[in-house]
Amino acid sequence: MARSLMPGHQKLAEKLTVLNDRGQGMLTRLYNIRKACLDVESKPKFLYDPKLEPAVKHVEKKFPAINAKSSGNVFGYLSQIRSDVQKNLSIYYETFVDILDFKDHVSELLTTMDACQVTLDIVSASG
Repeated sequence: MARSLMPGHQKLAEKLTVLNDRGQGMLTRLYNIRKACLDVESKPKFLYDPKLEPAVKHVEKKFPAINAKSSGNVFGYLSQIRSDVQKNLSIYYETFVDILDFKDHVSELLTTMDACQVTLDIVSASG
């Protein structure tokens, strides 16, 4: 027995499809970042620079309340290589910002679906 979709529900189905495709793209980007960070050749060289160890330890200890101005020389070397760090990590940053945006869109859609009292009939296509 086929069910007819209300126009609002059809719009929700379209949004679900778009978010599903976008989610698969996000997972692919995360996988590529992981692969790049595990490969010694493609991993940014400053990530395993021993001169950055004091800054990393300071961040680990003080996170999230980090005050770079009162930390003295801990971030001195980092400020010297700042442009290199920004250039090499910008793609990672943009990916994580996109993931946060994706999470907000999914949450918004699920809230809308809940408000509309939409029920999903999910069937697994394993075989």
